[in-house]
Amino acid sequence: MKTWISYLAATALGLAATLLFGESGIFQQVMYTITALLVQLGGFVLIPLVFFGFSSGIASLRKDRKGGVFARTTILWSIGSTLLLVMGCAIVFRFFPSNFPASTSAGSDASSLSIIAPQSISTLFESMLPINPFYTLANAESFLLPVLVIALVFGYFLKPNVEVIRPAYVTMNSLSETMFRLARAYSTTGHFFIFFASSYWFSHLQMEGTLFVAGRFLLMLIISTLSGILVVLPLLFGLVTRFRVNPYMIIYRMLAPAAAALFTGSIFFSSPMTISLSRHNLGCQKRVSATAVPLYTLIGRGGSAMIATLSILSLLYAATSSMPSDKVILFVALSSALFAYASPLYLGYEVFFISIIALQFLKIDLYGAEMTLVALMPILNGLGILVDSFIAAFGSAYTCQRMGVLTESAYRDIL
Repeated sequence: MKTWISYLAATALGLAATLLFGESGIFQQVMYTITALLVQLGGFVLIPLVFFGFSSGIASLRKDRKGGVFARTTILWSIGSTLLLVMGCAIVFRFFPSNFPASTSAGSDASSLSIIAPQSISTLFESMLPINPFYTLANAESFLLPVLVIALVFGYFLKPNVEVIRPAYVTMNSLSETMFRLARAYSTTGHFFIFFASSYWFSHLQMEGTLFVAGRFLLMLIISTLSGILVVLPLLFGLVTRFRVNPYMIIYRMLAPAAAALFTGSIFFSSPMTISLSRHNLGCQKRVSATAVPLYTLIGRGGSAMIATLSILSLLYAATSSMPSDKVILFVALSSALFAYASPLYLGYEVFFISIIALQFLKIDLYGAEMTLVALMPILNGLGILVDSFIAAFGSAYTCQRMGVLTESAYRDIL
């Protein structure tokens, strides 16, 4: 059975299980425990997959002198998708505003946006590059940057331009292929994982209950998310590929990692599926899937920035009881886009991190109302990572198309 079908079926079973047993505390605890273990399993697969795949991929790109195209396309797609998504959701909020279901009505009106706090970003990047990256590689749990740095160094010098290096290159490439086989098995059995993750996700929403009394806010989130996935990203992808690739084929073929991202809110859990399925379902070369997708876990966070923008604006609207000005909306959107690039430091809380640091940067004081974000993290972060997974899939396909190595996969051959 195709992954996009089996994952949707597992989601339906998870919803059915929640409707039957969702009020049981034992059911919720079991689903939470199993989901937490499965997220750790994603890291178990992802770390060696990234190290071997990224190293061999960089070496291969250098061998064929494709590194420049790879760098240009990934940076362009990262910046373009992030800016378009945050501006798109800002427009949605401007014409369809909604109060965040916050528990306080006190706040400042953000009238002094010119007074920003540069010191608020001084501590953001302190832990991005550790003193001993090899130690971090062995202990990596929730941050891929040190792993990518090590893999980049290895890959750069692994270029097989002399005979003595070729055995090392072949060995690394073989280890990469081994990890891709593991990732494929992880993807094809992932629907079992999704059953538990979706059951916990639905049961948490049922228990928390806030969204059931905040229909307008939920509708705004859904409209923005669907607009980003079905309109903004396909349109941008069509423009950069000159409409030579069908973007909606990419969407339905990558529904499996999207579902994994939504129900776990973890890029670590969904990335091995994205890496594997972008190769098998989208026709991306292995070296592109193994390099672009891990890179987008750091720089392709437009989905998280989008949801953070909506959250901040809705909080501000609820706390001040007045519609933010167009200037405020613009500054919030741009700040969220900026700080999205540091959000991978806080795996599972990317939207919360972006929101908090953007509020501090803009000197907006909501008197604690922003802490209500925590209760809604499963859906807020889930929606953000959902869009992020599509950003990575589209970005990989775009890079392959520009490199001239994107191949058409027949439906019977996809996972």
